[in-house]
Amino acid sequence: MNRWLKGLLIGVGVGIVSTVIVLVLRGEKPRRFLQARLQQVLVVLPEREQVQRYAQQATTRVSQIADSAKGTVLETMKKVKRSESDVGEIAIPLTPVES
Repeated sequence: MNRWLKGLLIGVGVGIVSTVIVLVLRGEKPRRFLQARLQQVLVVLPEREQVQRYAQQATTRVSQIADSAKGTVLETMKKVKRSESDVGEIAIPLTPVES
């Protein structure tokens, strides 16, 4: 998606949200309804400790994956070096000797 289309979609989204806010906040009943909904959402959100625990678990998992990837890369590099050495040893006898 090009930048112009993204900008257009973001502009339309901002326009819709701002229109809804203006219309909702005009009356007392919609305002109370919106406040009640906001309270419901805040109750459902996880607590700070739980979010920190999730973040710690994610950090640990990413670290484990990075260590695993590092090990795999090192093993592959060792195999490539061995292959280069083997190819070099094979190529030496095949080199023509000038008399």
